[in-house]
Amino acid sequence: MLRPPRLRSGDVIRVVAPSGPVPPDDFAQGAAVLSGRYRLRYDPADLFRASGFLAGPDQVRLRELLAALRDPDARAVIMARGGYGLLRILAQIDPAALLSANKPIVGFSDGTLLLAQAARAGLASIHGPVVTQLGRLDKEDQDALFAALEEPDGRPLLAGLESLVPGRASGPLLGGNLEVFSRMLGTPYLPDPRGAILFFEDIRERPYRIDRLLTQLELAGIFQAAAGVIAGELIGCDESAPSKPTPTASEVVRERLGRLRIPVALGAPIGHGRRNRALPYGARVELDADAGTLSALEGAVS
Repeated sequence: MLRPPRLRSGDVIRVVAPSGPVPPDDFAQGAAVLSGRYRLRYDPADLFRASGFLAGPDQVRLRELLAALRDPDARAVIMARGGYGLLRILAQIDPAALLSANKPIVGFSDGTLLLAQAARAGLASIHGPVVTQLGRLDKEDQDALFAALEEPDGRPLLAGLESLVPGRASGPLLGGNLEVFSRMLGTPYLPDPRGAILFFEDIRERPYRIDRLLTQLELAGIFQAAAGVIAGELIGCDESAPSKPTPTASEVVRERLGRLRIPVALGAPIGHGRRNRALPYGARVELDADAGTLSALEGAVS
């Protein structure tokens, strides 16, 4: 896995919106955090364009993303927000372009698709907060993003995880948003899960849908191929007013993943809530479910 060069304070970061429309107020809060350390570059006319549930027409979003990757001054690319839209342009994102750009890409949620394509190309990236989320996070998670962009060495990533299935395993870190990741099944765009440590998070998926998504991954052989699994946050995934008793999303995860024969840990501060710890996507990590820890054996950058 190629690890792009590390960033330093004052470097240029290109901001893109390849998915949903960008809320200006949330963006301003996150941009203020990033601008305290880096120089942000974006075109407001493109970034804040909206076409229904998309941040502009497909070709405009694709053009913006490719321009950011080719920008010789930009040392990294970060998504302004998630939402939906990358799937519509996925076939036009050449993995070779991601590899030749050799820049860390930061995103999550819908950005799972972009990070997965970088991994397919052999380029490490960063599963971390988008700009519109960054301003709502605590300083610890903001600093974790800076560390992911700037520190090449292995280091502890997560502690205090709950062990569901004991054991210890290492491998490349893959996964992301459960719903989005599942959309790559049956397509040529799914990264190779063999020997990987998989992680998942989601938002506003009812418990039976979480069950369906996890079962689909199992039927597709994803968990059989993986070396370990980590569950992140499931925000707003429980039934708000069930007419009859129903399992919670957490109970579904425990039942579905507790049957696996690989290490499984729960409770990772990753996702759409008030926590979203940056992780080195595609880089080698070690999961120790017994100790409740995840450690990077190498950083996302070199």
